[in-house]
Amino acid sequence: MDLLLLEKALLGLFAAVTLAIVMSKLRGKHFKLPPGPLPVPVFGNWLQVGDDLNHRNLTALAKRFGDILLLRMGVRNLVVVSNPELAREVLHAQGVEFGSRTRNVVFDIFTGKGQDMVFTVYGDHWRKMRRIMTVPFFTNKVVQQNRQGWEDEARQVVEDVKRDTKAATEGVVLRRRLQLMMYNNMYRIMFNYRFQSMDDPLFNKLKAANGERSRLAQSFEYNYGDFIPILRPFLRGYLKKCQELKDGRLKLFDDHFVSSKK
Repeated sequence: MDLLLLEKALLGLFAAVTLAIVMSKLRGKHFKLPPGPLPVPVFGNWLQVGDDLNHRNLTALAKRFGDILLLRMGVRNLVVVSNPELAREVLHAQGVEFGSRTRNVVFDIFTGKGQDMVFTVYGDHWRKMRRIMTVPFFTNKVVQQNRQGWEDEARQVVEDVKRDTKAATEGVVLRRRLQLMMYNNMYRIMFNYRFQSMDDPLFNKLKAANGERSRLAQSFEYNYGDFIPILRPFLRGYLKKCQELKDGRLKLFDDHFVSSKK
């Protein structure tokens, strides 16, 4: 009896796989989709290419399938363009059609489901967000108003390096000090606030929160739940960590910058 059930289960699985492959082929012909590696049911090409979509692997795939190819990553279809003329067509000639970036479950948490400027759909909201970002930071008036402060921050970097005795012997990592300069330039514009040094506790809290946000957002650890929705329940712990980080980061801003202005 057990063998009979096993045989029926295997036959059912074989039939489902065969049907999925046939439907995939028919769908590709109907929509005239680009060529690409043969996908498997549910997972698509994800098991073949994994998370390693670097330029070398994509170049190797382009040599096999042509300048435009299709990768099925679970429920997501990724079209890879490897020809300069085609890339210009996508990014410039049809920039409006391809201007929106694909959202995912993690960025939906960090951006309020695409309410920022980077991951919002290209349209009225994007144009409003662009104005919000441009007026306070990127106009000639803002440059003239903040020029002296920016020059002072640059001078402070030079002075700090001069005072560091290790600079002349062992060398120093300028990136860390330049990061403080960047934070000071931005926070002086937004909140009229300046961090005193690289040891400033608030600076280090914000830097750590922003670094962890970038790590969680850019990690490959959640791709399986993004590509294959039926596996998304396994992401609950990861998504909870993202939500807690977002809430903690917003609380930092509220406690130190927003509430003090009220």
